[in-house]
Amino acid sequence: MHTVSPLALAAPAAVTGGERGKEREQERGERWLATGNQLAGLGALEAGIRFVAAYPITPASDALEWMAGRIEQQGGHLVQAEDELAAINMAIGAGFGGVPAMTATSGPGLALMAEAMGLAVASETPLVILNVMRGGPSTGIPTKSEQSDFNLAVYGLHGDAPHVVMAALTIADCHHTLGWAVAVASERQTLSIVLSDQFLGQSMQILPPLAEGAFKAEPVSASLPPAEGGDYFRYLNTDNGVSPVALPGQAGGMYTADGLEHSEQALPSAKAQDHQTQLDKRQRKLESLVDSPHWGECCRQQGAELLILCFGSLYPIALEAQQILLGESLPVNVVGIRLLSPPPLAQIRQCMDEVKQVVVIEQNHQGQFARYLRSFGLSFCSYHRPGPRLFTPGELVRQVKEMRHAESQAI
Repeated sequence: MHTVSPLALAAPAAVTGGERGKEREQERGERWLATGNQLAGLGALEAGIRFVAAYPITPASDALEWMAGRIEQQGGHLVQAEDELAAINMAIGAGFGGVPAMTATSGPGLALMAEAMGLAVASETPLVILNVMRGGPSTGIPTKSEQSDFNLAVYGLHGDAPHVVMAALTIADCHHTLGWAVAVASERQTLSIVLSDQFLGQSMQILPPLAEGAFKAEPVSASLPPAEGGDYFRYLNTDNGVSPVALPGQAGGMYTADGLEHSEQALPSAKAQDHQTQLDKRQRKLESLVDSPHWGECCRQQGAELLILCFGSLYPIALEAQQILLGESLPVNVVGIRLLSPPPLAQIRQCMDEVKQVVVIEQNHQGQFARYLRSFGLSFCSYHRPGPRLFTPGELVRQVKEMRHAESQAI
């Protein structure tokens, strides 16, 4: 079993000067200098990704360039495809063959992948997509950050196509979230989309060495040939929705994986009962994911009466604003949502019930995340604006003060 060496990421964080400088470096210990894209690639490789197919696109190309020099050492391969359609279908093919696979792109590329994403959902083939968001629509602002691919990631597949959407919260969290996404895609035989953005992906940070990720791709393998000489039911309607999967070439495990609706035996079917059964099954296998302890991060302060709710790169900015407000005797809570779909509603409601006011912040023009949460009956204030200008802690501090002032005037 090969493990990814972290030495390729380790780099001096500062230039030492004389003996005194060397002593300081020894006191600090080893540190890494890394970007979110690099750490995303590291998390994916540690979790077992052994095939990557992608087409270059800003700001996701950095992750692919980093993985290209390392995946071969782990017995895997990275292919530069002729376009995004070819890339995602290559990755799906690898997943069908039992090889944990992924692709990486940004908004325009994710839009092109929409039909094939539906194929991964319908055929229940594990697939991971890293989407490093940038300003849109169309070509937009390729080199600047924005969170405007939220709707595309959550709703962008045609038909009822339940899948997983996650968001990395910090540069270091790109490592954790990609590993989790790989494990979830493998275990639940589904599509996992991870949202990062230009700010997280291309910003470089000095940080302590990260422990090797605990997540591993572990598919639910079929026991073949089937017991008592029966047929192999690839899409068996199990209690948890996950069916044992056979690899190509396994005796007694032949089946067809395609985009047509099918019976439990993987035979194309237009029967209403088969359609209902498979829709329910694909939905059911994701429902328990909301109980995962990895759903998000919550930073509470004693006496807080306001909650800042966010996802992605706004989480560390909100934490910095939290510290500024604490210094001004205005404690607030901050929650960063890592699991966007299916949404961890019980945990979100619990955090909201602890305070008097809630503000959802995001960096896009339409308030996509806020509209999504409101569709589940949640009530809160929304603060959103597009890029390319980054959110700042001072901006959030002013917004919180305005809300608290308005609350005091209403009493």
